[in-house]
Amino acid sequence: MARNGNMTGFFKDKNLLALYPAEDSGFPMRFYPLKRHFRSMRLLNYADLCHTAGIKRAEQYIRRTVAAEKTDIVLCCPFASDYQLSAHFYGSLREKARMVFWFADDAAYFESYNRYYAQTADAVITADYFAAFAYKRLEIPAIVCQDLTAGNKYFPVKTDKDIDVSFIGDMRKRGRREYIEFLRAAGISVVVHGQGADAGYLPAEKISEYLCRSRINLNFSQISVLDWKNADEPLLNRARQNTGRPREIALTGAFCLSEYSPSLDTMFRLGEEMDFFRDKVELLEKIRFYLANPEKREAMALAAHERAVKDYREEIYIPRMLAELAALLPSAGGAEPRADKIYLSRGFKVREINSLTFSMCVMAKNRRFKAALETVPFLFKHGLMIFIPGFFGGMLRATRNILDRI
Repeated sequence: MARNGNMTGFFKDKNLLALYPAEDSGFPMRFYPLKRHFRSMRLLNYADLCHTAGIKRAEQYIRRTVAAEKTDIVLCCPFASDYQLSAHFYGSLREKARMVFWFADDAAYFESYNRYYAQTADAVITADYFAAFAYKRLEIPAIVCQDLTAGNKYFPVKTDKDIDVSFIGDMRKRGRREYIEFLRAAGISVVVHGQGADAGYLPAEKISEYLCRSRINLNFSQISVLDWKNADEPLLNRARQNTGRPREIALTGAFCLSEYSPSLDTMFRLGEEMDFFRDKVELLEKIRFYLANPEKREAMALAAHERAVKDYREEIYIPRMLAELAALLPSAGGAEPRADKIYLSRGFKVREINSLTFSMCVMAKNRRFKAALETVPFLFKHGLMIFIPGFFGGMLRATRNILDRI
């Protein structure tokens, strides 16, 4: 910790280029708290740039930006569906700047996507506790930052607790609807907001209020249903992840009951600051217990709130993360990661062509015909036997996307 404490000002004279894939899903909001820690920060939506200017011009633009603005750190937070910028391209940026990836979804995409791109990085920031060890096994420096709730937008709200049980989140994800239907069949009143929920979408400015109105707030840890991005990793059906919701609930002073995940105890003391369940029967038992024991429930919520205020507010975890990151970078005395060769699996290559084909269709749909035509040579970069399944997979996804919009 002493070493990290000495690294808090490391980035003050550094220029940051932050690459992000979309204007929603928490981007580029994730980067805003970083601005005051750097000399300058440039934000760039790499996916939009690729789809409008074309991949080749996007690469040229990024290289020119890095050179012209004397970029010291390139920080990229990609979606696992994005292969427009190749691993080799990111590797080439290390000639001018330090390359850092910030992955929020290692629980679902470490095996299929993240570890391959991470080969080109000087360091990785991961939201998954166990993934950090997996990166280090590959001699890729990594730190854990599970805190992505920028802006301190979750806070206590004085209100009556008039909701027994609630869940706020995407109901299309695996296992969630089954849990909710089981509880309702058992006579438990559950209010659900989010995509695919009966109560509909809850505006962001209302989330803290609803968390505080709820006696019990549920959190689920199963990853999404496997799809083209990770379907060849069936063991992921056993995987559980730590989401940000328990920390968000704790910041409001409300009580969280979470589905178990192996690293849940790295966030809170289980049984003292929050509780968990492993299956439907245990969930029902604990809901009934905590509804019948409000003193126990509220004491745990208060303890979790005190932990969250101390550890999970933006002004706490951002400097802590940057200090740990600075200590890893070669210019600060960290180890130089090995990048003599980039290894890509056959599955990765097929998904890359799948993604590039889909991007080509997006360019054509948006009348960026020159950019679409310039993408064609990229489709053959791994040979014909990779092109065939990748191309047809991407065309199938593009066709379904069009039909869904009709």
